Amino acid sequence: MFLPALTACSSIPPVSYSGGSAYSDILTGATAGGLQPGKSEILRERIARFDPEKLLSQPDLQSISLHLFDDLRLTARQEKEQKDSGLLVWSGKIEGAGGGKLVLVVREGFLYASVYLRSSIIQIRPVAALAREASRDYVVRELACPGKSSSSAPREGVCPDGGSGSGPTPGEIRLIELVNLEREADGLRVLGLSSRLTEAARRHARDMARHDCCSHELSTGEQFYENVFESGYPTSTVGENLAVGYATPEETFECMFASPEHRSNIMNPRYTQIGVGEVFDATGRYRYFWAQEFGSAS
Repeated sequence: MFLPALTACSSIPPVSYSGGSAYSDILTGATAGGLQPGKSEILRERIARFDPEKLLSQPDLQSISLHLFDDLRLTARQEKEQKDSGLLVWSGKIEGAGGGKLVLVVREGFLYASVYLRSSIIQIRPVAALAREASRDYVVRELACPGKSSSSAPREGVCPDGGSGSGPTPGEIRLIELVNLEREADGLRVLGLSSRLTEAARRHARDMARHDCCSHELSTGEQFYENVFESGYPTSTVGENLAVGYATPEETFECMFASPEHRSNIMNPRYTQIGVGEVFDATGRYRYFWAQEFGSAS
């Protein structure tokens, strides 16, 4: 089995999983000063302390228990674990009547995690993600789940900028929604949906699926920006994130956001539009192929 990849050079050799262990209450500690929500989308926040290295040291995490807020403790049972030196990608199902899902990534000494509940999303984010050395201080914040009318959620079947092609798929919608939730929570404007960027993203995702690879250069020799311009997008300010091997938009987003290079595109204040391409090919090694195209057309 191969771990998923985020760029052409991040393909990781096979890893195996064995044994079983549980690591409970990985996120504990008293609130280190209350945080005041800055936007209506943030329901509540607090600072907590956490050591990601404890996760990496476990041979096989069958369950993870989280103490998120004083009134909220959750336990997730493993559905998927992928581990390599310094990298952990873990997802599991939340126990209990309410259900939900936990997606967790440890990368370069930092933890990134999201808990998807019925009516909210709880994120765990480093306080000092841009610092050279990892910190144990993390923001735990609960966001209201957006509805169809939310500015975070593009409408299925609608591509408003005049490009050709069909509207976004549910998976593409979800990935855009998660990008915009993160931007909103940090006070950035949401990205509008561009059908021209969608066209470029889908063409790139199809090309990766056809050749079972992850590369910013298409099989034709075109660079990603040439692919974007070929779709008719009217600007020279563009960016691209790629991911392969991640089955869900939630896993794809969490792994992208844990990467400094990909996060810089997601949180770039210059970008105003986005397009996402999602392709599934059961015959390949990676099977799932994702492309995000960013632009700033006025």
